[in-house]
Amino acid sequence: MVYAYVRVSTDRQTVENQKFEIKKFSEANDLKIGKWIEESISGMKTLQERKLGKLLKQMKKNDILICSELSRLGRNLLMIMGILNECMERKIKVWTIKDNYRLGKDINCKVLAFAFGLTAEIERDLISGEPKKH
Repeated sequence: MVYAYVRVSTDRQTVENQKFEIKKFSEANDLKIGKWIEESISGMKTLQERKLGKLLKQMKKNDILICSELSRLGRNLLMIMGILNECMERKIKVWTIKDNYRLGKDINCKVLAFAFGLTAEIERDLISGEPKKH
C-alpha cells in the first residue's frame, strides 16, 4: 500500500502545499495513495506521540511511505535516521519529493543502511555510557 504523510509544526501552517506536491508526484508516477496521514505536531515529539509512529507500526513489507521531504519525518538527524533504519529493516520504502530520496533495495540504500545502523549503535553506546569492546 502507498501511504502519504504530511506534517506541519503549528496550527498556523497548512498541509496543502505538501498534499499538492504528493498528489502531483503520485499522478506522475502512476501511484495510488491508499491512505493519507496528516498531523500538526512538532517534529521534536517522540515517534510514539505522533501519528507517524502508529503508521509505521501498521506498515508492511514493500509498502511505500511518501512525504514531501525528509524533514517532515523528524527535526533532528538521529530521529530521521532511526525512522529510516526501521523502515529499511522492515523493507518499507520511503520516498521523498523535494530531496528525491528513494529508500529501497539498491546499493546506495545498503550503504545508507550501514550508516544508519552504525549511527544507532554509536547512539546506544553514548546513552549507556559504556562503549562496546571489539
